[in-house]
Amino acid sequence: WEYTFDMVDLAADGKTCVGLYWVQHPDLVWAPCRLQTVDDGTASLVFEGEMVQRCPEGAVQDLSQVQDGHLDGVDDICSLSIVTEAALLHTVRVRSFRQQIYTRVARILISVNPFHSLPIYSAKYLKDFQDAKDSFDLQPHIYGTGHDALRGLAEGNKDQAIVISGESGAGKTESAKFLLSYVAECVKGRDLHGNGALHGLEARVLQTNPILESFGNAMTTRNANSSRFGKWLDLRFSQALGMKGCQITSYLLEVTRVCGQSEGERGFHIFFQLLQASNEGALKFLGLKDPSSYRYLKNSVLSAPGIDDRQNFADLRHAFNLLGFPEEEQMQAFQILAGILNLGNLEFFSTEDEEELRLEGDEPLLAAARQLRLPLEQLRQGLLRRKVVTGRDAIETYLRLDQARAARDGLSRMLYGRLFDWLIQRMNDGLEISNGHHPDGKEGRPNGTAPRLLGILDISGFESFATNSLEQLLINLSNEELQLQFNEAVFKSEIEDCLKEGIDLGATIQYEDNSDVVALIDGRGGMLDMLDEELAMPKATDATFVNKVLKAHSPSERLIVPKFQGTVGFGIQHYAATVTYSCDGFLEKNADRLPLETVADLLQASELPLLQEIGQSLEQAQRTSSPQRGRQSRSATCRFRNSLRQLMAKIQASETHYVRCIKPNAQNRPKEFTSVMVHEQLRYSGVLEAVRIRKQGFSCRMLFEEFLLRYRCLTLLAPGSSDRGATVQKLLEWAAEKLAVPGLPQYGNTKVFLREVTHDALEMHRTAAAKVAILQMQRLIRGARLRRRLRPISLQLHQISSWLRGSMPEAQMPFFTRFQSLEALEVELHELTERLQKVSSHNVDFPIPMLQRAAGAHRRLAAEVAVLRQLKNCIEQSADAEALTLALAEAQHVLGAAEVPLMARCRKRLQDLQLQKPLCEAMTAVLNSRDVVQARQLVEMLQQAGLDPLSSQWLPELAGGQLQTELCALVEAEEL
Repeated sequence: WEYTFDMVDLAADGKTCVGLYWVQHPDLVWAPCRLQTVDDGTASLVFEGEMVQRCPEGAVQDLSQVQDGHLDGVDDICSLSIVTEAALLHTVRVRSFRQQIYTRVARILISVNPFHSLPIYSAKYLKDFQDAKDSFDLQPHIYGTGHDALRGLAEGNKDQAIVISGESGAGKTESAKFLLSYVAECVKGRDLHGNGALHGLEARVLQTNPILESFGNAMTTRNANSSRFGKWLDLRFSQALGMKGCQITSYLLEVTRVCGQSEGERGFHIFFQLLQASNEGALKFLGLKDPSSYRYLKNSVLSAPGIDDRQNFADLRHAFNLLGFPEEEQMQAFQILAGILNLGNLEFFSTEDEEELRLEGDEPLLAAARQLRLPLEQLRQGLLRRKVVTGRDAIETYLRLDQARAARDGLSRMLYGRLFDWLIQRMNDGLEISNGHHPDGKEGRPNGTAPRLLGILDISGFESFATNSLEQLLINLSNEELQLQFNEAVFKSEIEDCLKEGIDLGATIQYEDNSDVVALIDGRGGMLDMLDEELAMPKATDATFVNKVLKAHSPSERLIVPKFQGTVGFGIQHYAATVTYSCDGFLEKNADRLPLETVADLLQASELPLLQEIGQSLEQAQRTSSPQRGRQSRSATCRFRNSLRQLMAKIQASETHYVRCIKPNAQNRPKEFTSVMVHEQLRYSGVLEAVRIRKQGFSCRMLFEEFLLRYRCLTLLAPGSSDRGATVQKLLEWAAEKLAVPGLPQYGNTKVFLREVTHDALEMHRTAAAKVAILQMQRLIRGARLRRRLRPISLQLHQISSWLRGSMPEAQMPFFTRFQSLEALEVELHELTERLQKVSSHNVDFPIPMLQRAAGAHRRLAAEVAVLRQLKNCIEQSADAEALTLALAEAQHVLGAAEVPLMARCRKRLQDLQLQKPLCEAMTAVLNSRDVVQARQLVEMLQQAGLDPLSSQWLPELAGGQLQTELCALVEAEEL
């Protein structure tokens, strides 16, 4: 997607026109198109692939022009001067092909599923966001959303919530995992008081993922690792952002998947993981076989792309161990799973007179009873017979064939669902710190400080299948509620706040309001209320429920009435799409009856403590059900709606961050982008409306008091009156005149409304002003601290300062030029050394310029003393010409061209040594050889040099005078 079109204005002649416009495209939805020619009232537009589209010349004026930045793939859509639906789609498309899967729309993050691993989650990326002051300083990233939420916890008083939404396969679960990893890494190593102690809670929170994915995820036609439940992670932190605990709440586990799956799908991952690992020593006792041996699995796809069942089972066992699940409990969970698989193999048949129901073979029943540790006959009777109460009498009768099969599958679904609930409760128990916050939110810290909460929501996206039932209706209701909350947060609050303050937005902002859909389904007298009411009707059926819905709500534009009478179903026009629901089985699913009348007693009779616990909870629930509301209080939809309302209350009470996950193609292939599919998701997610409201409205609004408190630092302007609005206006007028702050703010009754460009300019100037003030404060504080620390050594510092003023030579000159002798230099060095040692004894660990100058002077002075001492020693003791040469060279390097007597004496001694040493060596050789001729010549040479035996010019160390005397004696003796 590198476009080569030139962006130039239309030519003045109107004939050869060149420009770029957004034009609808059959595959790309919107594509940049070059206006090539206008001839005879017809404009020719050419796409990048040279496809030509023609239209009337006048229609060109209605096309949106491609603006600067539209083709660049910018980080933030809101940075574009003009935002259109085409620019939004194309930006996401360009970035996706660049493998830049994240795009910002202000504080909303668009995340495109790449369907392969990317190297953007390394420790380096995590560290960059940890160190960032603002996530907008870096590229868009899921870590940026985590950074914003943690910063909101640290700086504000509101809890934080991150809502991750999108259709199945859009990457919601992976986004939640990356978010959780980032948060855990940022807060790791802090105890309840934030003092850096390690307690491992963050690691335990991360280990919930393998368990939840194994038991809650499955392969669908849309996604190989699809979450078949929704979850809310409630992370709790101390005031210093030390993690205090975590609570997990699950929603709408798709337990129907236990008993069967559609073509091209498979059941929950845990069944296939368990079968892969069944040959391990610890699991052999389960006696499991291959998947084709189990009716619940044999029609499944056995292998899910990209899913390693054996490795994932190892990860599951590791997570169990880390979260404190004893080995015995793990084995009990696996026994229940094995028992469910064998329950599914039970088959029934009726006798010829259809008065009795029997099992076809006892092997599956024996295996299920053995694995579940249930009494065999009690299990058999529970699956075959039921009690019928007539008046005061109760008689037992056999179930019908269809009832027995329903009881079998219902028991399997109930066991799996209760096992999943137990796992979540056990994880929640393991993620609580003993003195932490209670899950109900009523207990605070020991000192009374309430914890800070960060919630992460990952829930099933909008669903529309060939056949949609009650499960899809509830899932889509949750998505409608989330979309309504998104609308409330982004659109309605913006508009209502402006109107309340008397601000005219200048144009009516349109957005998709789905509150009527929520009212139709979940409002007073809505569909779900009517469904609950039907439970109390003795002759109610799915058909009577549908008829009542159509009669009561037919005026609603959102309700789609079926074309054919007698159809047990209806359609609903959701915010995302129109969905047709088949209502067969609605009442049965909503009643949520126990699969067996005696199931509580049956499970309590098990030898497995886990099943006993489940049985006790069932019995307790039966005893405590509300007698006032009867069946309605126990309905599946009632429980779901209550939990959904609690969830929405948490989200609405929090500062919410949004992650909109996008599925780029239906085939789950990397580097493929289906524009039509993405365009629908962007439109239905409300992202485009968020862009428009931000551009058309005011991105920043502040109370007058807050504005003055934040921006008073820009000027010393006094309020002048009690009218804070007038003061704010005066300050902004001053900022526009003196600081060239752009934009036209508007003033409401209590707030000032700023566009993004104005707010950004004010923040820039505030940061600069704050920096100046901070530097001034730092200067004053550091000066005061320095003076306080220097007080004990002030006398020594004064003496050193006096020494520097009185003893320092002229610039770059040696100290010898001032003191003229080695002895004087030694005295000065001793004095300076003592004063510096007194200062250093006070452990001054910060730089003081005067001390640095004194230390430099001390080094120079010590160097001069050292070379002069060396010269003196050489003059007095050395007869080595090389040592004298080296000493002179070092002295000249240190003292430069200064006239130093010791250096002159050293040079004189070196000259004498170079002259006399060869003569002495020659005299020694002649005396040893007794060569008179050579002796006579050497005596003459010495006389010519002015040397005689008694001359003071001879160096004492060489004994030259004595050698000359012996030489003269040798010559005289020969002459005699």
